[in-house]
Amino acid sequence: MKVVSVINYKGGVGKTTLTANLAAELASRDKKVLLIDLDPQTNLTFCFYTPDEWRVSLREDRTIKRWFDSFEDGKTRLALRDLVVTPKRVNQELGQHDGRIDLIASHLGLINVDIDLAADLGGATNPRQSRTRFFRVHRRLTDGLRDADFAEYDLILVDCPPNFNIVTKTAIVASDRILVPAKADYLSTLGIDYLRGNHRQLVEDYNEFAASPQSNGLERIDPAILGVVFTMIQYYAGRPIAVLENHIEEVRNSGIPVFNAMMRMNNTLFGDAGQYGVPAVLRADADPDIVKELEDLATEFSTRLQL
Repeated sequence: MKVVSVINYKGGVGKTTLTANLAAELASRDKKVLLIDLDPQTNLTFCFYTPDEWRVSLREDRTIKRWFDSFEDGKTRLALRDLVVTPKRVNQELGQHDGRIDLIASHLGLINVDIDLAADLGGATNPRQSRTRFFRVHRRLTDGLRDADFAEYDLILVDCPPNFNIVTKTAIVASDRILVPAKADYLSTLGIDYLRGNHRQLVEDYNEFAASPQSNGLERIDPAILGVVFTMIQYYAGRPIAVLENHIEEVRNSGIPVFNAMMRMNNTLFGDAGQYGVPAVLRADADPDIVKELEDLATEFSTRLQL
């Protein structure tokens, strides 16, 4: 089982579209994929369930927010596995394959969870207590995924919110690798460097605490950046337009790994994915060129991850 968090500081970069299509293509290759929607915008959830289906079937008891809340409300703590659902429409589309897509849905109120996690971190009166609280909070998702039921998945993809809050940090600590979708523009590429710096600091802080005798032998973490995937690309004569190529080259020169495969701009195809419940890469009406690019992306992802 591999865990990969998908994150960028900037919203609107195709993060959810990338996550959903990557999962769908890999499931069509007989991989069992679990998606965890940690973004309170709930867009990944709405790729597979309509808002009405979410309200009726998921909102009250089957979201990641309910799991986080169970640590705070004094009631019986939920098992993360009890929140897993299997979206019907996409898995019907995958019927001839052995792969599967499962989901742990998000909730619009997830944004408030970070306040509770920050409160859990605060109030320590000595270094030992501080370390204990640090691990208890930052390892919450890690420990939740240790359940044997999750071992059946080849891949867990975590769709993170567009920030570096504590919820995002729990995902990074739980991950083997980080995937960074980005538009080839100034603001998106600028955010990549900030993300790399904060990611490095989190890993250093965690591993420093893990090296202390009081950590009870907790393993170090190494969730390296798997690569940047450029999205919403506009092409001319078979290549990204010049202004985009400049930003892409700038990121390559920074030393951050960059995928060769990219996702092109197509608001029509990607924008209405939610109403079908099936990502574009599996749809019969999708542009063959776009499907081929998504397939190439999944191949490169699998190779880099050794999936």
